[in-house]
Amino acid sequence: MSASQSLGGPSRCGRVVGPSLDKIIKNAAWRKHSHLVSACKSTLDKLESLSESSGTSPGDTQSPIPGLSSSDADCVLQPLFLALDSAYPKVVEPALECTFKLFSLGLVCGEINRSGIVFNMIDAICKSGGLGEEAIELGVLRVLLSAVRSPCILIRADCLIQIVRTCYNVYLGGVNGTNQICAKSVLAQIMTIVFTRVEEDSMDVCVKRVSVSELLEFTDKNLNEGNSIHFCQNFINEIMEASEGLPLKPSSISPPLEVQNVHTPSPKTADETGTDKFDSEAGAEGSKIREDGFLLFKNLCKLSMKFSSQQHPDDRILLRGKILSLELLKVVMDTGGSIWRVNERQVVSYLLFLYNHYL
Repeated sequence: MSASQSLGGPSRCGRVVGPSLDKIIKNAAWRKHSHLVSACKSTLDKLESLSESSGTSPGDTQSPIPGLSSSDADCVLQPLFLALDSAYPKVVEPALECTFKLFSLGLVCGEINRSGIVFNMIDAICKSGGLGEEAIELGVLRVLLSAVRSPCILIRADCLIQIVRTCYNVYLGGVNGTNQICAKSVLAQIMTIVFTRVEEDSMDVCVKRVSVSELLEFTDKNLNEGNSIHFCQNFINEIMEASEGLPLKPSSISPPLEVQNVHTPSPKTADETGTDKFDSEAGAEGSKIREDGFLLFKNLCKLSMKFSSQQHPDDRILLRGKILSLELLKVVMDTGGSIWRVNERQVVSYLLFLYNHYL
């Protein structure tokens, strides 16, 4: 066993994080990233004495890593956040790989909305999608789908919308055809996951995998670069198969607010690609799972109605974004069942909005 494989101490989380922190230290530019290197070394030292039950208390239900106290969990995840937030590809890449393992193995859990170390990590991951590195783009898509797929994590409200926006930006702004197909496939798979859970009102659901070839049946065939479809299908299958962990129980999810009105401005990349100003307004829809599902549906409807400006009447990127939104709405409706009939007033209003716009 190599030295890097033995790093991380006795905890399961440590065995995943330790080798990654070692790689981040080796890849960091020491003068520029001295704070990151120091944080990684400090966490490696701490992991050596950290067991799965150390520091935990029965009342500490807010820890994102089961078996560790909130303070210990934050200490373990902080250097990963710093690496993801560095905008330096050589340390972002191992941090993305580590985060993927944490999400897919069920080592991170809880409700993720607008605060906490895991939210900060996801925010940094989304920003990494704009670095212009093709390998990083794929890593970002991989981690974001693994986070949404994990039955241990409930991605909520603004955080869910930000993930979808990031995938839109890779699809609309990327230069690599394979990455664009992967982004579209990830978006379709996210819709399937979210709305299967909406239908069952549960995190513990069997999710159908998307067919990449069917997604390209009518549009985006020009993006296919030889074996792109095969690559992207394997990409989706690998992420979906990797998901482990016990699903969040309803008792672990705090009750929804009666009224929640939040607006989060989109980054500049979203403005340029026509996916700006996702409206994060959500009324009470019962459970948080269903509340966020209807929020996402509403934003997809609004995205499909973006108009070209007088300055750019022939905006091809905007048109592609509108078509993508309609395709994703079809995925949602194909996934939906009785919940759409039970919540008839909510959905019909959106469908009438679409009808009035396009007919």
